[in-house]
Formats: sequence, structure tokens, C-alpha cells
Amino acid sequence: MASPTEEMDAESLSTAPREDSRESSVTLPRLSTFETLRWAWRQLTSMRVALILLFLLSLAAIPGSLLPQRSANTDATKVTDWIASHKAIGPMLDRLQFFTVYKSAWFSAIYLLLFISLIGCIVPRSWQHFKTLRKPPPAAPRNLARLPAHFRWHDTSGASIETKLDTAEAALKKKRFRVVRGTDADGGGWVSGEKGYLREIGNLVFHLSLVGILAGFAIKGYYGYQGKVLVTEGENFTNIALKYDDQDFGGGVDTDKLPPFSLKLNSFQARYETAKDSQDFGQPRGFTADVTYSAAGSDQKKHKTIKLNDPLSVNGVNLYLVSHGYAPIITVRDKSGTPVRSGPVKFFEAGAMFKSSGTLRVADGIKDKDGNPTQLGIQGWFLPTFVGMSPTEGPVSAFPAAANPELIINVYLGDLGEIPSVYKIDTSKAQQLVLDPQNGRKAVALDLEQGKTVQLPDGIGSISFDGVMQYAQFDINHDPSKKLVFGSAVGIVGGLILSLGIRRRRVFVRVKPATRNAVRVEVAGLARAEDARLRDEVRGVGRSLRPAKVGVRK
Repeated sequence: MASPTEEMDAESLSTAPREDSRESSVTLPRLSTFETLRWAWRQLTSMRVALILLFLLSLAAIPGSLLPQRSANTDATKVTDWIASHKAIGPMLDRLQFFTVYKSAWFSAIYLLLFISLIGCIVPRSWQHFKTLRKPPPAAPRNLARLPAHFRWHDTSGASIETKLDTAEAALKKKRFRVVRGTDADGGGWVSGEKGYLREIGNLVFHLSLVGILAGFAIKGYYGYQGKVLVTEGENFTNIALKYDDQDFGGGVDTDKLPPFSLKLNSFQARYETAKDSQDFGQPRGFTADVTYSAAGSDQKKHKTIKLNDPLSVNGVNLYLVSHGYAPIITVRDKSGTPVRSGPVKFFEAGAMFKSSGTLRVADGIKDKDGNPTQLGIQGWFLPTFVGMSPTEGPVSAFPAAANPELIINVYLGDLGEIPSVYKIDTSKAQQLVLDPQNGRKAVALDLEQGKTVQLPDGIGSISFDGVMQYAQFDINHDPSKKLVFGSAVGIVGGLILSLGIRRRRVFVRVKPATRNAVRVEVAGLARAEDARLRDEVRGVGRSLRPAKVGVRK
């Protein structure tokens, strides 16, 4: 009878399956909090993750180019109109910040992670390369025949080993190699040369410049701002936030401390193609804005002619002339003939040949037929060169210059809403007035040359078209990061040139005794990456040691 110990040993050595056996599993140790953070950091700072984040950032930027954005450079009504025309998906995209892509939380998260990832990749590599720069080239390998470019021969010229090594060292230094030299126990010696350190420096400069570009965009987004202003001829503009027609300030901008300056638009001129047989008839040929400006704290006024590609720079702010428009002078009088509103009204281009639309809201000074205060609103078209009415297009302008200006208006009386807009007024609760009772027409044309005035019904007042002025639209841009971005852009180009144009190479020369009157010379080279010119480099060093014939192996 077997003992219990023998039975246990037999059972443990048996390979037959047992019904009550369970599969063994390996239990991995649980990572501590510090180890988990270290693992996450290594994953984030890997080049693979950096490339993934860069790809995600490019994908995240696509909606910004496909959808209208809420910014100072775009018409805010485009976003509202897009949402209104896409009632199913529009509000959802608005909640997901698709109309403010570049300021959205998800775009900023990808941007910040990419920024951290690149820094985490570059800093260790920079430190490692710094240590590599301080190290001398490695000693020549024992067996140079294993290297991809290799030549050897027996030299019977009678030159000593030291002479050959001196010649090899001089040849490598002439080719800008960093050189070290050593001797072997058998009486021979070697020279080792390395060059191409700038390739890695170029690679690091490229990535550091990329970080600089990202940092510049972040600085611009937080400390920079942009906006647009519409300045009519003869009007003054002061750089304060309340004067902006549209604005986009970064989170770090103090709107009470904008760079101070003032500007006056003296005159504006636009030139157009006048050749009627030209395909570009009526197209703009140039805009110029004559301005007078001065920086705050200075009594000296300066003159400047701003053109499309010639901005005005003052106190770190750039003003770009981007477009223009017409501002017909409209005078609204009450029933007693007293002007309650008189001045230029900005109209905005909305058709061919600068056909423009505009609105005017008069909230004070107008009373209805019962004597109760009310609001008066005007919506209309301005035609610089009016030629008539089209059954499909309505009023038509034949040329963008103000050769025959005409103002066609519709007038509304009543509640025009609480929030005025330069683009449209709310007429849902107002009554449209009949301006031509004899013909029953609600819209009338005011001809500037005839000085026509339209009388409002029930003796409410009158509206007259008294002249035409022009306005210029300036885009205002303050970018504190432009020097950093410019330097980074130069660094990216320079880094690419260095990293693509320079090859990291090592060349080794070994000289050892062969016979009484000859020495054995070996020249070999090794490149860090594929290098089609490595053999030529090695052959050139060999020619300095054996000018007559290089490349013949013995």
C-alpha cells in the first residue's frame, strides 16, 4: 500500500486531466498611484501619441472651416441664419461649441495635450543630445569589414603607421569630422571620425519651433484681440471697447486698458474697372483711406494713406483696410418739421454693382397720429448708379461708384423690438406705412439730385435723402505673439533644412603592420540612416591615404 506522500507525488506528476482542476492565472501586481501617473506620462510623451494628437487636432479644425464661426472677422448673422435653417442639428451643434471651434473645450483639450506631449518628447531628447555632443566619437571597431562601406589595401610606399594615421586625421578634420585617435597592442593604430551632429540639432529645432508655434497661438488667443470698426468720412474713432462694431477679446485682455490711439477718416476713394467690354467691368481696382491719427499722450497728429496691403501700425495695434460701403445721409423730421435724426446711415453690400441694404431705427421724437410716442423704422436699398427696376432682381445698379445715387425705402411705425441691429429690424409688431397713397405703394424712391422728400401719412413727419458719404471698414488686430510665431516659422524651415540636408556619418581608419615593407590600411564608414553618399565619403578619405587608386580590395 502506497503512503500518502507517494500518492501525492504521483498525483502531482500525472499529466492526465482532473475534473476538479482549475486553470491557473497570473496575478499582476497593482500599480501604485505614482506608478500609474508615471505610466500615463510615458504614454502621453511618446512620439506615437504626439502624432495621434496632431492628427486629432487637424480633424478638430475641419468644422471650423466648414461651419460659420462666431468671430470678429465674420458676420454674426451667418451663424444665426445657419442654425435657423437647420433646426434639427443646428441647436445641438451650437451646444457642442461647433460655431466657436477654436475656443471650444474639446479643441483646447487636444491643443493642450499636444503641447504637453511635444514638450515631454523634446526635453529628454534635447538633454540626451547635449550629452552626446560632449562625448568623443567611439573607437574604431576591430572588424571594419562588417561595415556597409569598406575598403582595404596593402601600402608599400614605405610610409610609417604614424604617418598614415596623421594623414587620415588631417583628411577627416578637413571634411569637418570630429576626430579621436588610438593605438592597438599589436603596434597598429586607428582614427575615428564622426560628423552630422547638426542633423539632430535641426530635428530638435524643428520640434521646438513647432512648440513655439503652438505657444504663439495660445498667447494670441489669450492676450490678443481683434475687432472691426466702420468709420464714416469725417468721423473720429478712439480705441476703446465700446467703439468696436464687432470684437473678439482674449481672456487675458483688460478691455479698460487697450492700447490708446485715435483716428479720423478724412476721405475714402475707390477705383473700379470702367472698360465696359472687359469681363472685370465694375470690379474694384484699389481702395485708399486718408486718415489722421495720433497716439494717446502725444499731441502730434500724423497723416497716413491706408491701402489694402499697407496697414496702419500704432501702439502695437494694426489697422487693416478690408472693405468699404456707402452711408446715405437721411434726415427724419417730426410733424412740426424739426429734425429728430439727421446723419449718415451705413448700408451694407447685398448685390451686384454695390447694391446695398440698410436699416434705421428712430426711437425718440416721433409720435403717431394720436400724439403717442412711437418708434419709426426704415428698411431700404441704396443704388450707387440706379438704372431702373428688374422684375426678378428688383432695383438695379449699373456701376458701383455713386454716379446716380438712389434710395428706396420702406417705413414701419410701432414696436420694433428691444435690441437694435445694424443689419435688420424686427417689424413683426409694427405697421408698414403707405408712402405713395395715390398708387398704393409702400416703397418709394428718393432721388438725391431731385432732393426728393417723402411725407409720412397722417402728418407724422417726413424723410429726406440729403447726400451720400462713404465709410471704411478696418480690421483691428493686436497680436503679442507675432515675433514668436515668426521666429518659430523660421526655425521650422531651418530645422527641416538641417535635418533633411545633413547626414550623420562615422568614418574609421585602421593601419597595422602587414609585412616588413608594407602596412595594411582599412577605411570603413557607417551612417545612422540610409545614406547613398556614404561610399563616396569613405572613398574620398581613402584617396587622401592612397591617391593613385582607392576602392581596390586586397
